[in-house]
Amino acid sequence: MRKLLSAASLLFVASAAAHHSMPALFDAAAEVEVAGVVTDFEFIAPHGFIHLDVAGGDGEIIAWELETYPPGMLIRKGLTPDTLPIGERISAVGHPALDGRPLMRLLTITMSDGEVRVIQ
Repeated sequence: MRKLLSAASLLFVASAAAHHSMPALFDAAAEVEVAGVVTDFEFIAPHGFIHLDVAGGDGEIIAWELETYPPGMLIRKGLTPDTLPIGERISAVGHPALDGRPLMRLLTITMSDGEVRVIQ
């Protein structure tokens, strides 16, 4: 029984470590804005991800990941997979990743029609 409890505790710790906290990954004191084309919308738990192709300063395409809430919370904020179809042009503001990767914790989206959606 003790071995079973030990194994279960290790599994729980590994699972908890995989679910990161915002301050450990994102710079909450900074904001970044990007604009581009939606290439994918992972409407999944524990975090949804919007994938965005953004043109860099030299014309190269940079694949950004916009991390957001799980599906239930996104729905309450009026965001569904149909809201962000592939090919949709949006701009997004969020907290950038601390390590400089093209990743942000999403705060707001501006849709192609100019509508601003506050996500966080």
